[in-house]
Amino acid sequence: MKKTITATLILISSCLLAQPVPDSPAYEHELQIGLAGVSSQSIYLGGKSQNRIFPAIDYQYKRFYFQAGDIGFNLIDSKDWEIDFGMGVNLVGDTDRGDSRLLKDLPNLSLPVSGFISAQYKSKMGLFKVKHDYEINNKHNGNSSSISYAAPIFKGQWLIMPKISYEHHSQEVVNYFYGVNTVDATLSLPAYQTGAVNNIQLSVLGLREINEKWSFVGNIQNEFYGDEISNSPIVEDDQRLSVFAGFLYKFF
Repeated sequence: MKKTITATLILISSCLLAQPVPDSPAYEHELQIGLAGVSSQSIYLGGKSQNRIFPAIDYQYKRFYFQAGDIGFNLIDSKDWEIDFGMGVNLVGDTDRGDSRLLKDLPNLSLPVSGFISAQYKSKMGLFKVKHDYEINNKHNGNSSSISYAAPIFKGQWLIMPKISYEHHSQEVVNYFYGVNTVDATLSLPAYQTGAVNNIQLSVLGLREINEKWSFVGNIQNEFYGDEISNSPIVEDDQRLSVFAGFLYKFF
């Protein structure tokens, strides 16, 4: 069950705790700790929606940071550009396959750790970001790339940030999470191996500073999967909805 909680945390990491107000001042040390909850649907055959409550940690020391499961280093942070590299868990699928009883005989999956590099361009139109991940702990040896656009909107004490992402995952990534090997195939679960996939992700983030110490963050996200995933015999849906909410306390 611990692995399931970790997986759920990573699924929402790309759009939640690591979202500061654009152009906010950077201090030598920044630490926020809080409590968050997430509800995420499962696209796996017979999979259950996951509802979890977990501690949230966001820490930054100069150019180093630990945010939403990523350990990174900020190589460049200018008025227009931000370039980071680091490592984290790039989870395209659920390692527990939604705790589905129909898929319990398939081999266990592990959390793949990836190295990443990302570049973000900050403009008056919004935030443009590209990111590339490559798995480094020999779970599937695949890679993922994404390009996204987010438009920060300030309303009083609220920051509202709609975002659209286009994601590409290599065939190694897709087959690891959604494929069925020949040795594991049955009459009800035929063998399935496929190629790379392109997904689209839509989300809206809301951030509100309640006072100098407390802040609220919420996010609703829907991911639309390509045919290479939705055609898998262990998948029964072509999209997944996730809802997140949490409170953070700033220590310094």
